[in-house]
Amino acid sequence: MVFYPVIFLCTACLFLALLRDRFRFWTTAGVSLGVAVLATAAAYLASGLAEGPDLRAHVGCGAGTLLFLGASFFLFQNNPLHKIAIALLCMANFSYSQLLLPLLMGALPFSAAGTPGAVISIVFTLLLNALMGFCLYRPFQRYSGRGGSGFMLGMALALAFQYVLCTGRLDMPLGVRMPFHRLLLATLLYAAVVFCFRSVYHAGRYQAETAREEARARMIQMESGDYVDLLVAVREVNSAQKSGEYALDTVAQLLREGQADRIPVYINMTKRNLETSPILARYHDNPYLNAVIATKAAFAFQNNIDFQSNAFTGDVPFTTAELCILVNEMLTRACSEAANFDGERRLRFTAIPGEDSLRLEAVYSGTLPEKDVFSPKGKQFRDLLDWLFDDSFQEESEMKGLENSKEIALAHSGSVTVAGTAGEVILRVKLRY
Repeated sequence: MVFYPVIFLCTACLFLALLRDRFRFWTTAGVSLGVAVLATAAAYLASGLAEGPDLRAHVGCGAGTLLFLGASFFLFQNNPLHKIAIALLCMANFSYSQLLLPLLMGALPFSAAGTPGAVISIVFTLLLNALMGFCLYRPFQRYSGRGGSGFMLGMALALAFQYVLCTGRLDMPLGVRMPFHRLLLATLLYAAVVFCFRSVYHAGRYQAETAREEARARMIQMESGDYVDLLVAVREVNSAQKSGEYALDTVAQLLREGQADRIPVYINMTKRNLETSPILARYHDNPYLNAVIATKAAFAFQNNIDFQSNAFTGDVPFTTAELCILVNEMLTRACSEAANFDGERRLRFTAIPGEDSLRLEAVYSGTLPEKDVFSPKGKQFRDLLDWLFDDSFQEESEMKGLENSKEIALAHSGSVTVAGTAGEVILRVKLRY
């Protein structure tokens, strides 16, 4: 049995899932549904012009698929070779189902005539197209912006070969004597096509990950210089304060003005300032990490934030630059959000090493941004697919300012999480070693 509405609904879904749409979601979905209706009508008309049930089915499916191929040049951004490959994939799926379904129904222990056969045909058609869509979604989406290539041409030819193979036209050249042998060859060819697509996709991902690692290493090297400058600045302030240059100048000025009685008061005040100055406090044994925390403590002091730090990293196998980047990003976000909090402002930072991990935590006064609920309004169909499969819409605002921390955490099999309670936000970074 051939159910053209089901076939062309699957065809529409494959075009939508594997190609990059040009217009908004509802426009693309509406036009695709209209093309599916027109393709169904065209299939019934075209099948009436052919002789024989098998030929009618293939002619009807081909006519409808040609309509989708023509519409794809207006609806989708991919190069023509991608669109032709999808059209050939749809025809190969139809031809494969026409080959397998009679063998499957003949092997069933019950009669598949009538309604059971129709249900089995519909279910198998849906499952086959869904399987191919899931297997090829990521490869096609990754290379959707590229032009034609020899690989894509080879895959298109393989799909065309698959279609012809399933029709039985190649039985004599290939020495196929039984439909089961033809089905076995077609299944192996499907597996080879999916394997090739997935292999190229994963090879591209590996290259991208390698490039990202190199970029991250360069980023850490560049930011290391910034932390060296930061350390120098803190040391200069410390040295200036310890040397008493400012205090001596002030004492000399008081003496010149004849206000010697105020000198003891000023000296006591200077001592208290030195003891309570956040930028001169000792927060960590590592001078670079201490400099990072000290500058954030000074910012917190200027913005009336109650700042507390209990940072101890111990002998962990992470570079100082990586730790500085993590601490700097966490405290920068925590300080900036706590400074804008309407109420009592607090910030507590801790670093605790474990047996096989290091946990950094910043708890501060603030509120998490409201989560965006996905809406198809104003979106494209690929945005919906990304939301379903790639999590590209997941709490991007929650990770704002922690992009480098996420990369470092992933490189060390760790995680970055943001949680919140009433009036309080918790940033956690966990690194494993």
